[in-house]
Amino acid sequence: METAPERRTYWTLDGLRGVGAVLVMMRHVPALFGPIRVPESFLAVDLFYLVSGFVVANAYGARLTRGGFFVDFVKTRLIRLYPLYLFGLAVGLIPAIYAVVVDPAGWWTAPKLLEAVVLGLFMVPMFPGIAACGTALDGPVWTLVPELIANTVYAVVVRWLTLPVLIAILVVCGGGIVAAELLYGTLDVGYNPTDQWAALARVGYSFFAGVVVFRFFGHQRVENPLASWLLVAALAAGLALQPSDDATPWFEIGAILIGFPLLLLLAGRYEPGPRVGKFFSVIGLISYGVYLLHQPMGNILLHVLRLRPLAGWADLIYGAGFIAVVMGFAWWLDGHYDAPVRKRLRAWLMPEKPKTA
Repeated sequence: METAPERRTYWTLDGLRGVGAVLVMMRHVPALFGPIRVPESFLAVDLFYLVSGFVVANAYGARLTRGGFFVDFVKTRLIRLYPLYLFGLAVGLIPAIYAVVVDPAGWWTAPKLLEAVVLGLFMVPMFPGIAACGTALDGPVWTLVPELIANTVYAVVVRWLTLPVLIAILVVCGGGIVAAELLYGTLDVGYNPTDQWAALARVGYSFFAGVVVFRFFGHQRVENPLASWLLVAALAAGLALQPSDDATPWFEIGAILIGFPLLLLLAGRYEPGPRVGKFFSVIGLISYGVYLLHQPMGNILLHVLRLRPLAGWADLIYGAGFIAVVMGFAWWLDGHYDAPVRKRLRAWLMPEKPKTA
């Protein structure tokens, strides 16, 4: 159903993921970026879901359609996501433990910290009645459970995902996105105890829109470095935009429902040359690590090391340095922690079956 003429890498998509992760970093650690504000950068989450649908359909759609791959698929996704997730929680423990020690009467208490660790280990999201979970240690991790849900649903129903079914999913989830915008006045929702349904609407629309884009438009490749750079620049400009209050709801709805799928369609087609492609590949490779590590590392700087908030344009050098450090650390972790751990987990959980003559 979703076979491609050949498996290939998508460098421009890697570039989009890398830029999106950096802009989310600037959103979550604003004290390091002076007067620069990127209020719409939370929409990068929807782009990540969109790219995830495209990539999962490309890498696993054919095998899932043939059947017999569901369990291995679930293992593969958990192995891909969990090691860095766990490391992000560990880094988030540092400022949390510090807060318990220096201010036992503050928000962080020892019982709350224990609850956050235990629930975080099992990726339990924030629900009413829960004092703290993994998101309290590392805010961005809230997006992972909705993604895993979308992955699992896709794997279960992939053989029945005809075009009418996909359209129905997009209509229902798109309606949920519009409802969330009208109800909350923003689409920066899904991580609070009472708006989990909005997270499912966001991931449901974007993930399956990514599947649609791959199925119908993901098999053509045109080398056009200028187009590739323009697409990456368009994403950066869109996420950094500051629309007026009246225009914001239309901008957010339009970006998710129309703008990002169109961007993905073009990014899946136009590729840079090999040199730029390697650069995009690297920032795409480390984007997940950057996404998970930047907030707890920023909290260490601001709360443990007591770095004062920066306000002037000249202070942006500190923000640039922070971006470089986080990206460098994420790259180092990929080679020395994430990739080796995933390799061992695959050998343990997914041993190769002996070949028969």
